[in-house]
Amino acid sequence: MKAKLTPFLYLLFCGLAALLSSCKDTPAKNEAGPFQLSLGDKTLTIELALTQSEQRKGLMGREGIADDHGMLFVYTSPQRMSYWMKNVDFPIDIGFFTADGVLREVYPMYPQDTLARKSIRDDMLYALETRYQWFSENKIRPGAKLDVEAVKKAVASRNN
Repeated sequence: MKAKLTPFLYLLFCGLAALLSSCKDTPAKNEAGPFQLSLGDKTLTIELALTQSEQRKGLMGREGIADDHGMLFVYTSPQRMSYWMKNVDFPIDIGFFTADGVLREVYPMYPQDTLARKSIRDDMLYALETRYQWFSENKIRPGAKLDVEAVKKAVASRNN
């Protein structure tokens, strides 16, 4: 005797499948590519990390980061930043910025280090990961200004 899938069980199964699939991070509507961003008197090619999934992954699984490239993590509210280097096989620098785009803190981060690097301040809105020693080699120090308008435009184009 074959078991039949009753209409009730079929609807229940479909409903559960829909519910479970909605638990994932919603991908960005528009996967806009990298954009140009000025920081002080330098220009970087930036990838955005906006969703929780993108922010959790960061630079994991990559072989490196090109010179004058970076990944910008954009948060919805100011907070204390906390980053680690699990599954990242190359060193980087990370800079933390307040909502006005001012660089406040810069730290080196080392391959596979699972100890969290936390910002001193709790009012950070952006984090920028670059090639190791990019900040010092380019004389970008705390007080340098990120082009916040360019960031807002890039975020808006990603979300359209």
